[in-house]
Amino acid sequence: MVKVLRILLPLTGVLILAGMTALVVVFNILTGLGIGNVSLSSDGLVMDRPELSGNDGERSYKVSAVRAIQRLSDPRVIDLENIRADIVLDPTQSAKVSALKGTYDNGAETLALYDGLQVEWSEGYIVDLAEVTIDLKSGALKTTEPFSIRSENGNIRAGQLTYDQDKGIVRFTDGIRMVLTPGAQEE
Repeated sequence: MVKVLRILLPLTGVLILAGMTALVVVFNILTGLGIGNVSLSSDGLVMDRPELSGNDGERSYKVSAVRAIQRLSDPRVIDLENIRADIVLDPTQSAKVSALKGTYDNGAETLALYDGLQVEWSEGYIVDLAEVTIDLKSGALKTTEPFSIRSENGNIRAGQLTYDQDKGIVRFTDGIRMVLTPGAQEE
């Protein structure tokens, strides 16, 4: 037993030292990328004010969060706080998305947004949701909580929504209620 401990304890010390050195190197690299402050907590690797932007031709996006926490238990999962996104869909349309919380799962290729989720579309629509899950691979969107879509022409409320990007189908279910507001009278 003593022979094992003589080897195991120094080896453990060397591994801890190597791990700490690697963390310092990673923190220096991440800080150099403009992510902001990076720290390690019991929850995971914490990044303050991360931002991501890009485009794919006509569409461009900028996403930011106050905090992002990469889980130690599963590094593919990143929890986000106070998310803001500006998305340009084409030269005439854009959307602003905000949510208090979100979870990005790189393994499942999903993004879940929840708590105070709102989408403002340049066409005059405002969508309020409790939560939504987006399949980043297929573009499918789903919410199982009540939501509303408002505009100056009326509103739609329903218990659930699904969107199939491949088929271009939006489906409202569970207690659908639509109110139309008549336009102003022409004189």
